[in-house]
Amino acid sequence: MATRVYDRVAQCYDEDWGGIYTAARACYVEQIYRASKCRSLPLDTVDLGIGTGNLLLDLERRLPLGKCIGFDLSRGMLRQARNKLGEKVELLREDALLAARRLPAESVDLVLCHFLLSFVAAEPLLDEAYRLLRPGGLFSLATSTQRSLGELHNGRFSRTGRLLGVQRELHKASTPADHQQSLELLRARGFTIIEHRSQRRQVHFESFNDVRDWALNSGWVAASLDDPFGMRIAIATAIFALARITLHPLYPIETHSEISIVLARKPLEVETRPMPELRQAEIPV
Repeated sequence: MATRVYDRVAQCYDEDWGGIYTAARACYVEQIYRASKCRSLPLDTVDLGIGTGNLLLDLERRLPLGKCIGFDLSRGMLRQARNKLGEKVELLREDALLAARRLPAESVDLVLCHFLLSFVAAEPLLDEAYRLLRPGGLFSLATSTQRSLGELHNGRFSRTGRLLGVQRELHKASTPADHQQSLELLRARGFTIIEHRSQRRQVHFESFNDVRDWALNSGWVAASLDDPFGMRIAIATAIFALARITLHPLYPIETHSEISIVLARKPLEVETRPMPELRQAEIPV
């Protein structure tokens, strides 16, 4: 987990260059609301990567939440979450997978797992999320896919990407190849898909400063830039400074982000067949 990078970007993370994460959050908040509004009891909730706390803040405005626990490895992110959420949420600095294993089985109604698959092995994390949920409990997954911003790390900036290890990190991590693979991962772990959407959104880079801000301040290449001595960030900064001069005539650049957003459910013990899915694949925003 690239904790040093996220500690560094915590204060500016909510700026959300391009509004990509804000749009994704609005989608999965609405999914959770639609699936939960008929429940009579508050939802006991675990957020396996709470970040700056925006998701739980939005959810509590829409739904009655019970006991809430949020995990993150970044102290900077947890400080931001504490400022927003106060003492209503128990915040713990802990690895998502290790934290999930320490919680009682079938103890929560909602598990949130957003943008973690680049850092945590998918199969054991999904297994633990399934174990934590009570029968009928909800699991919300959001993750970038390997196709996201492909025009940058596979095209115009492929050499820079190779130097910084972007492609290597993408393929080493559990980041799904595409939206369909996200669905297959969840079905293979026993979940029933309730609603899903592939959010494909155009991103416009007017200058190299936009690329730099996106890469360094959003955490997009956090895993690639994390090293104990800060050498990769120094190298990246130098490359960006040179590219600002030499590549400026190539701008503007149009690329696309792709985020897989899925709401799933742990089946009730009495179910004999899956519930029908509400399909919303490849809807541009």
